[in-house]
Amino acid sequence: MARNLTHDMLARPNHDERSLQQFTLSLKDYARDRMRNRNADVYKNSAQPRFISEHGRPPESAREIESVMCQEPLYQMYSRVQRNGQEMMWSSVADTLEREHGRLSSTYKMLTEEGRRSGSLELNPDFEPPRAMAEVDIHLQPGGYCLDTGPDDVIAGAFYEYGGNLYALGRGVGVKESKGEVAIRFFKERFPDMNPTAVLDIGCSAGSSTVPYTQAFPAAEVHGIDIGPAILRYAHARAEALGAAVNFHQRDAAATGFADESFDIVASHNAMHEFSQKTTEAMMRESFRLLRPGGVAIHLDVNIRYAELDAWMQFHRGWDQVNNNEPFWSSYATNKPTEMLVSAGFPEDRVWEEKVQQLDGSLHWFIVAAQKPR
Repeated sequence: MARNLTHDMLARPNHDERSLQQFTLSLKDYARDRMRNRNADVYKNSAQPRFISEHGRPPESAREIESVMCQEPLYQMYSRVQRNGQEMMWSSVADTLEREHGRLSSTYKMLTEEGRRSGSLELNPDFEPPRAMAEVDIHLQPGGYCLDTGPDDVIAGAFYEYGGNLYALGRGVGVKESKGEVAIRFFKERFPDMNPTAVLDIGCSAGSSTVPYTQAFPAAEVHGIDIGPAILRYAHARAEALGAAVNFHQRDAAATGFADESFDIVASHNAMHEFSQKTTEAMMRESFRLLRPGGVAIHLDVNIRYAELDAWMQFHRGWDQVNNNEPFWSSYATNKPTEMLVSAGFPEDRVWEEKVQQLDGSLHWFIVAAQKPR
């Protein structure tokens, strides 16, 4: 299995829609590959000398660099093009989803009807998602993760998968391996003798990282949780379309509601950078509580750790927090997940923090993992 799979729940753009989407990718590529690199010269030749003349010293933090770079016309233009490219990408996806809305809803009902489905979906009408997730259109996704317009609505999930595929292509991410497969490869290399029978994916979104666990471990019961009903309906139907038996639930990462020692693997994929430090700490405690003796927690996310970067690169990598509705970006980049795992109860010598390269070499992922004592 790999990224960008074709299935019945995936949006189907027509010729004009695809052309606009390809244009937005080209625009994002231009901003990333041509405009972004020139900002380093602007900083060296203009912004930094101006700061030194005003303060008698070079900038010492990303915030100080931001204070002068935001006055530079080239950086302003770069940020505007980056933001416009992201907005245009979502707008082009919205055109497709508006036209496809009826087909997606009817396909959802067909794939998940009783007697046909192999997995399950548990929604809670009284569930209240965290405000930080419900009130922010994260990475500018229209309506955010909690968008829900009715009992058959799946648009939030369709936005997430189809728009996410385009976003990844615009960032140069390869398509030969999904995030879930990276985590599974990490697990199999380090624990080759383990045969998990129960897996939990926290923050499963549209389920693209959840489904690979059903193929990697055919005997395992696989569960995924997230907070938005429409995104979970989509994940449920997507899994059914791919012939995968996954049990989806509308639950909170900080308090999942599952019984103690229910799982052999507790995983997350790109969830930590969407969480506050408080929620991430709670997810680590849940990981320990939910794991059976000998079980493994695997939490994968983007490879950005500010402690490894100088002030310029911290400013450069922090663009998404300021401009792309990623409120916890810096919190994630500066937190200490290994310490969180130890505080949650995992032995220090059974905690790992590693960078794992995607098979196609297009990027490295950050993984923090831990094994519960037997």
